[in-house]
Amino acid sequence: MIMRARRTAHFRLTIVDGKAYLETYGKAYQSRDTLNLWGILQLMSRYPGRLPDLDLLFDCNDPPVIKSSLYMQPKTTVPPPVLFGYCSDDSHLDIVFPDWSFWGWPEINIKPWDTLLEEMKEENRKTKWTEREPYAYWKGNPDVGKTRKDLLKCNVSDDQDWGARLYEQDWGRESQNGFQQSNLANQCTHRYKVYIEGWAWSVSQKYILACDSLTLLVKPRFYDFFTRGLKPLKHYWPIKNNDKCRSIKFAVDWGNTHEQKVQDIGKASSDFIQEYLKMEYIYDYMFHLLNEYAKLLTYKPTIPPNAVEFCSATMACPHADGVEKSYMMETIVRKPSDSGPCTMPPPFDPPSFHSLLKEKEQSIKTVETWENEFWSNQPR
Repeated sequence: MIMRARRTAHFRLTIVDGKAYLETYGKAYQSRDTLNLWGILQLMSRYPGRLPDLDLLFDCNDPPVIKSSLYMQPKTTVPPPVLFGYCSDDSHLDIVFPDWSFWGWPEINIKPWDTLLEEMKEENRKTKWTEREPYAYWKGNPDVGKTRKDLLKCNVSDDQDWGARLYEQDWGRESQNGFQQSNLANQCTHRYKVYIEGWAWSVSQKYILACDSLTLLVKPRFYDFFTRGLKPLKHYWPIKNNDKCRSIKFAVDWGNTHEQKVQDIGKASSDFIQEYLKMEYIYDYMFHLLNEYAKLLTYKPTIPPNAVEFCSATMACPHADGVEKSYMMETIVRKPSDSGPCTMPPPFDPPSFHSLLKEKEQSIKTVETWENEFWSNQPR
């Protein structure tokens, strides 16, 4: 089941007797694979000797690839491949894992998560919500999905103002300038920030949620490892995917007349990110996920013939210069944790899980009702 996922995997990670071994199948885009492997090594340094023997394959591309429909048919006897990645959805079986950017994204000058989170907290203190621009802000690459190109139709024009200020990222110019104009900590300047998916989920979601602004979350298809814990009207405002412009316009108008409620939601989302998405909890999530995964193996992992042992020193040394090296040194775990990983809460029982889903669905329907009433009362 594991090796059948090799078709799209970038690497195979094997842990045997507390040591990590790597077999590479192909280079991932930019530094994704390098930094994810670096993160796993830091986990092993944080909890030395605590990870069991395991064997896994990892895909560093955005979209999930293991389609459940191919393996869930009544007459299907072949089990699905097992593959780790960054996101999944209701029609895929990929195992979600924290993405590389928690250890930084050197190619576009995004700092490691701990550092950036502190900078964003400071910027939130500097620019209070009431002093921010009363519009919905988005900046990014519209060429990675039809839904983003559709979003640009909601930009302000001579004929219409949907309450949105949308900007296309000029990747060529930003690259030449070292992405100095793309500092995420400096982008918490609007009362509302739009999150919209690209090829799949986007790493931008955590940065948007950390801004104290109200996150306008265009109906997503995909989830990463933490977003299913977010609740509409508590942590974000739901935006229709098939009627974005009017949905954004209503959200902005409603928010500018319900300022305290919007500030409460914006604060709840940034508190969620600041409190529950600390690096110590990221490592604990990784620890528990890999432990539970290892329990499912029905064979004893051994070192693959083509694998090489790797550690923090051997990974960092080839990157003797540059931003990637500095990010590695910034995020290195220099000593084991004084305490063990957090205790996992018990899983949801089916009634509790369905109750949670129903609560989310009801909150979204409430917003849709408000929207429909708003637009039905507008002059035609």
